[in-house]
Amino acid sequence: MDKRNLLLYIDIPFCPVHCKHCGKIACAPSSDLRYAYAQALRKEITASAGSLPDYEISAVYIGGGIPGHMMDEELGELLKDLSSWYNIAPDAEITLKVHPGMVSVETLNACRRGHVTRLSMEYVTHNSFEHEMLGRFLSPSAMDITHMILGGSRLDLSFDIIAGLPGQTRTSLLESVKKALSYGASHLSLYPFVLASGTELAEEYTAKQDSAVIKNPRKRIPNPEEVTAWLADVKDYLTSQDFMEYLPGRFALSGKECRYFMLESGGCESLAFGLGAESAFDGVRSKNTASLKKYLQYSDQPEKIICHMEPII
Repeated sequence: MDKRNLLLYIDIPFCPVHCKHCGKIACAPSSDLRYAYAQALRKEITASAGSLPDYEISAVYIGGGIPGHMMDEELGELLKDLSSWYNIAPDAEITLKVHPGMVSVETLNACRRGHVTRLSMEYVTHNSFEHEMLGRFLSPSAMDITHMILGGSRLDLSFDIIAGLPGQTRTSLLESVKKALSYGASHLSLYPFVLASGTELAEEYTAKQDSAVIKNPRKRIPNPEEVTAWLADVKDYLTSQDFMEYLPGRFALSGKECRYFMLESGGCESLAFGLGAESAFDGVRSKNTASLKKYLQYSDQPEKIICHMEPII
């Protein structure tokens, strides 16, 4: 009997800097904390190992903060051991989220050990001013270093780009897309900018909403109609470069579509591990605690780290 598809998501919440627009959980990547978190992940993942004989893992996504280069050795070993705990498809797609300028030789070695097939580059923008507005670390030119380190790597490259950033224009958005392609992108995800409440950037704009600073075209947030028109232009350009939009906001060369996104959009069940991770399995949606202390203490008892459950309607 054919096994059922299952997705695995592994959340690594480490980031050297918490960007001003980001509302995700982020922790400073100290070596002690990285090791403790890796051990906690291993406990949580193995707690359900062997209990899913009718399922096969078709795709794995390692995201959250910036997993690549934050946990090279620990993550490589964890991914290598996955196949001994779960039924991993021989051709499983395994995606690792990375940041320009933070991919090292050690990262690539970890990818080889863990059978990673795709890197998801959190590129966001090529424009240095837009980059600075978000309070991001390293400059966009750091991608040049990553491009050199990747060299002849056979890893598929996916780039995440945000449309509608403060100060962004049609021209700068298109330039970011073109630059991603020049680095070898075979897949692009275009995300709309969201001024999320509670973030540093949202507080800054709320405090200055009537100020001339916000009216400055270099800091103005484009309206939805503008962004829609820009995205239409981007789609036309990508089509001319043999990319197709296989899902809303997802573009890829033929054969380079992201299996994880495709299965997820089709309602495939998923198990998620890590701080704040959200699973959708067996008719139930559940979410892990956002408390790092609690997660580290009880990761071997999954029922104690789940903070919310609800039926999937």
